[in-house]
Amino acid sequence: MADRMKELIAKYVLRNHYWGYLFSRIRRQRIPSSILGSVMGIGPIPDGTLCLYYDPDLLSKTSEEDILKLLEHEGMHVINKHVSRFLRMRANEFGTEKITEKKRMAWNIGADCCVNIQCNFPKYVTIDDQQWPAQFPYMWKLPENKATEYYYHELLKHKDLPQQKSQLLICTGEEKSEDGTEKQNSPGSAKVKKAVLIGSHEKWDDVKNEVTDLSSLSRKIDHHTMNIIRESVKNFNQQRGRLPAGIEDLIRQALRPPEAPYYQIIRRYVRAARISKFKRSFTRINRKRTYVFALNESNKNIPVISPFPGKTRDFTFYVCIVIDTSGSMSREAILEGLSGVKNIIENDKHCKIVVIECDAKVQKEYTVKKLRDIQFNIKGRGGTELYPGLERARELKCDVVLGFTDGFCDNINRYPRKSLPKKMIWVVPQHGSIETINKTGPIVRVNV
Repeated sequence: MADRMKELIAKYVLRNHYWGYLFSRIRRQRIPSSILGSVMGIGPIPDGTLCLYYDPDLLSKTSEEDILKLLEHEGMHVINKHVSRFLRMRANEFGTEKITEKKRMAWNIGADCCVNIQCNFPKYVTIDDQQWPAQFPYMWKLPENKATEYYYHELLKHKDLPQQKSQLLICTGEEKSEDGTEKQNSPGSAKVKKAVLIGSHEKWDDVKNEVTDLSSLSRKIDHHTMNIIRESVKNFNQQRGRLPAGIEDLIRQALRPPEAPYYQIIRRYVRAARISKFKRSFTRINRKRTYVFALNESNKNIPVISPFPGKTRDFTFYVCIVIDTSGSMSREAILEGLSGVKNIIENDKHCKIVVIECDAKVQKEYTVKKLRDIQFNIKGRGGTELYPGLERARELKCDVVLGFTDGFCDNINRYPRKSLPKKMIWVVPQHGSIETINKTGPIVRVNV
């Protein structure tokens, strides 16, 4: 069967089929369905790459058309970056084993609901002469064409969400007829349908026992996924008009860079702060105090550590992220502020970052050292007065303030400059106003 899978992928490449190009760049491994839990699945490897797992016995009795649908299903997981997104969620989620398993199940079902709609997956696929029913949003009374995170949060509220994979064969809800309308069940009867996860998601979570930092692994897989997509599109470029429906937009989103390179912006405008900052260093000799060095008894030419260390330049930044959490700010604009924190950490893990959420007053303040420290439960949504947040940032004596606001706030221009932080950079949506902040620092426009 290994030869058959290899031949099929090679055939898809020769036929200028996008999924052939994609999976020719992903390693493959044979695993029995008793271990894999399904017929096929994509999964992470501790080195930060992806692997396609499959059961050769089941696929040997499956038609080429159905195998292509299975590959398309797994390919959509790759393009949507579902594996890395799942690992980020797992890195930032805590709770009992029962709660963790429920969240895992909600994500797995939500991911399948998302990709099955995107790739127009059939309700049933025939594997080993048996029909396997797939997961769809209508089975859980949810709308179509939503993000996986939407399905995830909605499924967590669902009372019929299975607690373990063995219960996944049963889910309740209304069944749709061929014309897309819901069939009405007879009074007093409960319609029960059966559905499974077509692709195995078991390997998504197994890797947690082999790595110490899931956030780091998620970033590696993100980078690996983007390289796979970029290379497959590059080789497929001459036949790009034959991309499957909807794939081109997903590829464009997957390869989309951040809205703004925040760390590079900070380096550009606050370069002098790095040159003028010093810190104590025990590895540098204070030459004015060399006479106090004690010599090692075994070797009189080797000094021991000096009680008077020298100095070295401190090339890290102390950044305050002030986020406007008033009612006029959209959720996307607020989340862009948190993505700015992520961008800075990924470029310089030694940066000290303090996030200040402010509407009419400072609602929350916390320090971020790792990605898992970012808090997504935003507080505020009241009126807008950013000065308390800026005043707090000035008290912290940070190098730079990165302020995320829509500009519909108190007039920062009228405050004395000495009462504000020494350096401020503003990030404003395209529809935002800059009249109240345009005299206090550089302004960056973003599309959120």
